[in-house]
Amino acid sequence: MSNQPPYLPTALGASKTTLLLGNNLTSGPYAWQLPQCNITSNPYSGGGYGGTTGIFGLLNCIAIQNGALSAVVWFYEPPGGQGVLLGTEVQQYPSSNPYYSGPALYVGEDGSLYALEVSISTNYYVNTPNSISPGWHMAVFEEWAASTSGPYYLALYLDGQLVGQTSMSASRLFGIDLNAPQAISNIGLIATVTFPETNGTYYFFNGNIAYVALYNRVLTTSDVLAIYQGIRITSGLVAEYIGNNYDPSTGVWTDSSGNNYNITTTVVAGQYPPRGCTLWPVGDSGNWINWPTC
Repeated sequence: MSNQPPYLPTALGASKTTLLLGNNLTSGPYAWQLPQCNITSNPYSGGGYGGTTGIFGLLNCIAIQNGALSAVVWFYEPPGGQGVLLGTEVQQYPSSNPYYSGPALYVGEDGSLYALEVSISTNYYVNTPNSISPGWHMAVFEEWAASTSGPYYLALYLDGQLVGQTSMSASRLFGIDLNAPQAISNIGLIATVTFPETNGTYYFFNGNIAYVALYNRVLTTSDVLAIYQGIRITSGLVAEYIGNNYDPSTGVWTDSSGNNYNITTTVVAGQYPPRGCTLWPVGDSGNWINWPTC
């Protein structure tokens, strides 16, 4: 897009990027599991189904407890980049029979950016009309409930601009129509069994993620544009993961929001993802996979 900054705004503090090497099986692939909560009462319903209770991942927790979720992801799209940026599911990788995945924010095999939700086994999604260009991008996934009985709304932004929104009668993010709670919220991975333009199984992101921020409200168009311009928005901020705050020696990605939602678990056990370095003032240079690690 013409208004895309040449580098990630340093006002957000992410002067280094975490590498998610989804196509390098000798040192990955990698993803992070977000913290969990216990939902003991779920007032949401839709499409003739009620809300599930139990252990949920952080993305579901935020939505069920507040009625809304907004997720901001700054990511580097390499040539041919694809995979899940954020998503939810019932079982963690690797499972021989993954099911009840979604919602998800992902780059499809066609190169388009998708925000997808599942309502009573039907996919609802918003996507960019064309493939996104290689380089840095900021995606915003938003989902909210008009009431505890719906309808439910899904919106997608790319690089500060609204791509579109849609509505549905039920929502997995709010725990509706599930035979088990979605215990897993991941950065960089979920199974995409029925999702359009995916591999139909575990779909690792093969680019870079430098910044993730989770909010308990719907970000306004002004909020989204401000974040895209490098202004840190703290109203409703629940968790914030900055590339600088990832320690590759311990595998811990520290939450800089002050709410202590640190990520301590990587999907690939026994080894930790590397952290890549780049000089933001001069922008990214060369193939992302050749950037030095810290």
